[in-house]
Amino acid sequence: LFAVGAVLLFIFYKQKTQSDESETATTTLTNPRGSDGMGLPSTLSQKTIDTIVATAPVVAPKALDITSHFYAKVIKSHPEILAFFNPAHNVPISLHQPKALAASIVAYASNITDLSPLLVPGGPVASICNRHCALCIFPAQYVLVHDNLMASIGEVLGSIVSADIAAAWSEAVLFLAKAFIDTEESLYQMAEKRSGGWSGLTDFEVIDIKIAAEGIKSVSFKPPQGSILENKKFEFSTGQYLTIKVDPEKNGLTAPRHYTVTSPPFADYLQCTVKKQRGGKVSTYIHEDLKVGDIVKLAAPYGVFTLEPSKVKSAVLISAGIGVTPMINFQRALGDKVKLSVHVDSTPEAFAYRTIFQKGPVLEKFTRTPGGKRPTAKELVTEILDKSGTDNNFYICGPEGWMTGIQAELLKNGAKMVMCEVFGSQLATGCPFFQSGA
Repeated sequence: LFAVGAVLLFIFYKQKTQSDESETATTTLTNPRGSDGMGLPSTLSQKTIDTIVATAPVVAPKALDITSHFYAKVIKSHPEILAFFNPAHNVPISLHQPKALAASIVAYASNITDLSPLLVPGGPVASICNRHCALCIFPAQYVLVHDNLMASIGEVLGSIVSADIAAAWSEAVLFLAKAFIDTEESLYQMAEKRSGGWSGLTDFEVIDIKIAAEGIKSVSFKPPQGSILENKKFEFSTGQYLTIKVDPEKNGLTAPRHYTVTSPPFADYLQCTVKKQRGGKVSTYIHEDLKVGDIVKLAAPYGVFTLEPSKVKSAVLISAGIGVTPMINFQRALGDKVKLSVHVDSTPEAFAYRTIFQKGPVLEKFTRTPGGKRPTAKELVTEILDKSGTDNNFYICGPEGWMTGIQAELLKNGAKMVMCEVFGSQLATGCPFFQSGA
């Protein structure tokens, strides 16, 4: 089933690529790619499936303990992986990344007899694989994950992990690894075949930095002179994110960060818009130290919070704070199909790209202006539906808890389809990728 899912994802993304596939691939990836020769299982035995089904109720309550143990163990023994994980999202500071992995394990085990719910375009597998490609994950790292995850399962669960149980979970993890590796290879190839496309981290030059709103800057990049990407126009799907790697501590261990692309598709530059986060290492560096002329490394745009304008009849864009960034290209792409743009922020001065949305119907809520207050999910959704009705695609981006409440209220009141974007690991939250109303 995962092999079928990989093929479906490849077809799905290939259809979005309009460029000439005969061009030579542009890549900086140097590690072996694809699963060929790794000896990974392409199918699951019935014995393994039966064992996973039988043991999933025991593993699920301990999943977070297992993944927390795993990350603590692997970061200590392999500190080089800090170049892939934001430490603010991981142990000992946060449980965000362990929660994401725990949710993935539980979802996989719970659906082991029918994996199709995980394989839908824009769903969990697609989201994870897109993020892995943005981080330039390579196949050999899955072996490292398998070995350390199996060790953590044994140490956390203890003697109840018999040889048969260990063998079943090992096969299941390696089968999943193959599915991810193959899907990610198709995504790398998709990225290489797009107009102006590439895979891996590639040098770009900062060409412009401008203030987009209070505490928010837009940074624009072009390939440096002599680059194979020089003078290219960059194709991507609206809503996707750009991955930037900087090295403020000069040790190569600062993990890449992901920011929504706010330049339009097929422009000859790429742009992301960044809010300065209190205590944020990379956002602070971008705001305080990055300057025009600096060279940074970028990975190509990836992400599943996207839309195809031809398939959208009408839309409502709902954002809060820096969650406005995906809505910028959604608004550009949909034009008059946007029935209503909704934004919640502290003040008008904090609303980035406000003028783009004011060209059409807009509902603004400011919490730190005279008479302003933060509306409840029920209050805001009631006002939205009064203005737009329910027969729309609703796109939401903002703080996790806020999105969860807005999505639930929309669906309760008959919204047609609701799609969310989490800035981080979506599986670590209670906010589904998308849901359709009755």
